[in-house]
This record gives sequence, structure tokens and C-alpha cells, in this order.
Amino acid sequence: MSQIPQLMNGNRLQHDAVSEKGWYTRSVGDHVQIFSDFIGGGVLPSSGSGLVQYDDSSSGAPTLLHQPLADGVYRMKLASTSEAERCAVYLGDDCCVSPTKNPIFEARVAITTASPNAAETLIIGLASARNDTVGSIADHCLFKWTGANNNILIDTDDGTTDTSDQDTTSDWVSGTYYKFKIDMSDLSDVKFFIDGERQLNTTTFDVSDMAAADYLQPIVEIQKASGTTVPQVDIDYISVLWERT
Repeated sequence: MSQIPQLMNGNRLQHDAVSEKGWYTRSVGDHVQIFSDFIGGGVLPSSGSGLVQYDDSSSGAPTLLHQPLADGVYRMKLASTSEAERCAVYLGDDCCVSPTKNPIFEARVAITTASPNAAETLIIGLASARNDTVGSIADHCLFKWTGANNNILIDTDDGTTDTSDQDTTSDWVSGTYYKFKIDMSDLSDVKFFIDGERQLNTTTFDVSDMAAADYLQPIVEIQKASGTTVPQVDIDYISVLWERT
């Protein structure tokens, strides 16, 4: 008879060959998790507990809606109205992820656009209270796309060390899903992965000045300053796992 259930003591047995490199157990009691597979219909609320949506459009009407697709998808698509628009899925600034508790963020996201536009920006990752200007977010570890290209960038800041817009040399293809992972188990060397491949492993992303109470939240945001382009972001899932305080 297998002894695995006894050895696990009711915990989940998982394997991570990329960042943690081995088998490990994580119990519900020892860790906290934010997770959504976006299964359902209609729109996310604009306020309340858990993941909510943000939309500051004025004349335009962006699409923010659960999609009737396999496995669940939440879509954000900017309107064709030429105006500043910012749409996000986040915790409504109810930040609760302590950076010193070894958080691991993961999201599967697809970007769809006819052509990248210099006025557009996308961010995916962990951040403190959102700001219309990404560089003004106090603390963050983000994947980022901005400008008239398809470069995937990395941007980190802890209020002291600002490592901005580092090109991973990995490019996104319109309509293709990618799994974005951020491993903050070592704040002096945060690790970023796309589809399991570590990005910029010779670049040090140091956010060690983040304190335990510099709480973060998961965020996926698409924005444009102007123009009639309609970039679309499909979110398959968002997960953040960290040690319970």
C-alpha cells in the first residue's frame, strides 16, 4: 500500500522543475492563494472583495466580459474611440500579498491586436496600488508591453532600485497564450519565466527594499493614451500563492 497519503499529511503534493526544482507539499493552512479560472458569465464587479475590474473610459465602451470559452476566459478589449482608456483586473487596491512571504505569481494571458501601437501599454504581475502611470506604482514586479512593437519587457521597482523596461528578447504573437510566472522567493533576485523558460537570467531584479507590509496585488491592465486601435487581452487564469503570516 502506498505511504504517500500518510507522508503528505493531507497536504497537496506538487512538482516544480523550474524554480523550486523538486517535489514539495503546500497545505491550505500554511499558504494563502488567490486564484481565478474566470469560469462564469457577465462582468466582474467594479468594487468589493476579490478580483474586480477597472474601467476609466469616458465616451468609449470597452469590452470587459467573461467569455463562453473552454476552461473560462475573461476578456478586456479597448474601444475604438480615440481617448485615454485604462482597463484592469486586480484586487481594487485591497493589496494583501506580503512580498517577504515568498509569493509566486502566475497568469496565462493572450494579447490580440492588429498592430502594436505606440500609445498602448500592458502590464501583468504583482504591484502595489495601481496608478495610471505604470512607472509611478510604488512597488511592482511586472511583465510589460509598451510601444509599437511586440517586445515582452520586465519592469521592477521597490522604491529604491528601479529596473525598468528590460527587454526579455521574447516576443509575443497576436492571439497566442503565454504563461507568465514571477517567483519572488528571493527578493534580491526575482525570477521571471515565460512558458517555463527563465527570462534574463543574467540580469538581477533586486526588490529587497520591499518590506513585509509593502503589500502587493495581482494585476493585468491594458491601456492606451489615445487612438482608435482596439487591443484585446484574454485572461485564462490568475494565481498567486504565498506563505501565510
